Amino acid sequence: MGAPARAVRMVSCPLPTTAGTGPVHVKVGPGPPVPAPPHARSGSPSSTMARHSQLQRHVLSLYRQFLRAGKGKPGFLPRIQAEFRKNAGIPRTNVLYIEYLLRRGQRQLQQLRDTNTKQMGTFGKPKVEGW
Repeated sequence: MGAPARAVRMVSCPLPTTAGTGPVHVKVGPGPPVPAPPHARSGSPSSTMARHSQLQRHVLSLYRQFLRAGKGKPGFLPRIQAEFRKNAGIPRTNVLYIEYLLRRGQRQLQQLRDTNTKQMGTFGKPKVEGW
């Protein structure tokens, strides 16, 4: 005697079909593997990217706000990008420092949005020559 026959079930899935909007019926049981539907194979970022934490969303939001605010002011965009790239290497576990930078960034964003802000200055280490 051969192996006992396995039961085959039909499972409904409320996804739209390629022919229109209706349920998709999938056979569950033995048989050849069924390829995934085209929308699942597209490799869209939403299906492959991990979700961001609340803190990461705040940082990304702040970055977008900075880019929008600095768009009309010459020389600001490269400095904004450089500052965010410099701090991108901070470990995710260093939450206190990231929150500090977020608060500092919010204050700097308010200054940037001020209509009187025309240029940006920075403090740097002085070059010591001849010492």
